[in-house]
Amino acid sequence: VVSTVQFRSVCTKWKSLFLSDAYWRKRYRMDQDQDQEVKRDAWFFLCTTGQFSCAFDFEMDRWHKIPNPAIPRTSIIAAAGSILCLGNLVADCKILYICNPIKKTLMQLPPTSRVQLIHKASMCLNKDAQSYKIVVAGEENSIMSALMNSRVYRLYTEIYDSIAGYWRMAGNPLPHAKFGSDPGVWCNGLFYSITEMPYGVVRFDPENGVWTELDAAMPCYISTPSLAESNGRLIMIGRVVNNLNKATEKILIWELQNMDSDIIAWTELQHMPHCIYSEFMATVKSYSPLVCSAIGDWLCIATHLSPRT
Repeated sequence: VVSTVQFRSVCTKWKSLFLSDAYWRKRYRMDQDQDQEVKRDAWFFLCTTGQFSCAFDFEMDRWHKIPNPAIPRTSIIAAAGSILCLGNLVADCKILYICNPIKKTLMQLPPTSRVQLIHKASMCLNKDAQSYKIVVAGEENSIMSALMNSRVYRLYTEIYDSIAGYWRMAGNPLPHAKFGSDPGVWCNGLFYSITEMPYGVVRFDPENGVWTELDAAMPCYISTPSLAESNGRLIMIGRVVNNLNKATEKILIWELQNMDSDIIAWTELQHMPHCIYSEFMATVKSYSPLVCSAIGDWLCIATHLSPRT
């Protein structure tokens, strides 16, 4: 609507185009053609803990404020397409919610079977089947061991399928692969996530319910890595830190090559230009984590401690 008003305001000739019979006949044919899909560029959605989140519209080159669902003690923990998953990553959480902020719909999911304290949550959208899956990995209530005088944590993975409408148990997370702060990403039907230092990447197959660790050496001196998916390619963004004086040098982009073979490796694609890097990192501490997301060939790099993206 905004674009139409702007178009008609240019001049009398442009305004007359919207009043012509030719325009309305063509518009009518487009509406009647069920095989022709009107596509819009996707939005970058930035979640906040306040009353509103923000979405950037590439087509209009502007930010939109979107109200957050008013559910106490929850935040957005995963997203896929226009669907958000709400829960709690700090306290025990067996109940999750599904929300579409555009359509303003909200649905409560059934409680998880075992996972109560979520370590990692992710969401995958199947546009063809108009369905989604949610994967949560975490622990149930810790048990006090009388012999060791310590708590024993049992890790589990559960999968929710919107078509089935219930949770099912999957394989347990790798005991030595501690999940890092990176949210992880889906690529070609598999879920990938960065682990804590020493950095590495683990992969989860939802069909077989199996966790595996990638046998790919991480780049030297990498700091605060983050994953993204770009047209079926697994991309990693991170800072390269000088090993001598610990000074941040640059931000690099890598791609995981030969993903379907036994020999896989990270290959450098690009580095952020120095002029952009200096401006982006001006107010950022060396330990500030990077957050990256991708839409098609576009990458959005941000950090929690800087207003710049």
